[in-house]
Amino acid sequence: MQPLVSIIIPTYNRAHLIGETLDSIIAQTYQNWECVIVDDGSTDDTDTIMAAYIEKDNRFQYYHRPKIHLPGGNGARNYGLEQATGTYVIFFDSDDLMTLDHIQVKIEALLKQSCDYVIAKTKFFNSLDPWIERMYEGVRNGVTAEKFILQQLSWLTYDACIKADLAKSIDFNESLRSGQEFNYFSKLVLKSVDTVFIEKYLTLRRVHDDSIRGTLPNKNLVMVSAYTSCWYTYKDIHADASPRIRKGLLMRCIDMLYKCPKIKFPHTGALAKTVFREFGVWSSISFLCMRFLNTHFKKGYYFRKVIAKKYEKTGITYN
Repeated sequence: MQPLVSIIIPTYNRAHLIGETLDSIIAQTYQNWECVIVDDGSTDDTDTIMAAYIEKDNRFQYYHRPKIHLPGGNGARNYGLEQATGTYVIFFDSDDLMTLDHIQVKIEALLKQSCDYVIAKTKFFNSLDPWIERMYEGVRNGVTAEKFILQQLSWLTYDACIKADLAKSIDFNESLRSGQEFNYFSKLVLKSVDTVFIEKYLTLRRVHDDSIRGTLPNKNLVMVSAYTSCWYTYKDIHADASPRIRKGLLMRCIDMLYKCPKIKFPHTGALAKTVFREFGVWSSISFLCMRFLNTHFKKGYYFRKVIAKKYEKTGITYN
């Protein structure tokens, strides 16, 4: 008996695109799947589109995100996880496509290797993205929690297929609007790095004007989003992470503050207290000096280096 695979898709105003995504799921060579679509408050014709697909194929399930989950894709994914009944879970987006053998290849690898999850590859419809290709280089060399969380390797959300009990033991941080995948998978790798990399493109990624990356209005917001993701990830995993991982996340936050002195970042007071706890008194004083000098005089490199040297004593050189 083939194991049931739960495909979880959050959606918001994708009535013009989601049909292609669902068609690519119907066309799968592996047929023992359920697809849980969770609407995050669409105002277009998503309800009508979904009614037609449910009538055609009862493997599709359609829900509206309940108010107990915060607005956003994270709340929708968490609710989808609650509804999923499969042995394995694939997170997918409502505007991308699966190759015909997307599920088949992943399940065959999982069953052959008896691992907790597999990671495959994604490419744009008509081209390869050099950034994504570099990202997979690290995965080929072996996954560790430290390498992933310190971003020496990475993958995309829909690259993974995960044992359901493991996937459900973690949740998406519903306070994050960006960087939520990094946050989720950071929790995952702390629980297990029993994974296999599949050297094959199984997802075709669509880029359009209203995609998530396309809606980021400027570099400042990108930096704030990255900083916030690092900070929330530190908060979520600090009890289980090693000192090197915890300090590495804090160093990334500190470095973004240093590089962008004019941006108003959130949680800097809490960050200062955490630097004191993790690095000690002198590093905490150095952090405050760096912030003051950098904000007002665009200086403060010396004090940043003081903290970086403290971090290097954990065994990782920080640049």
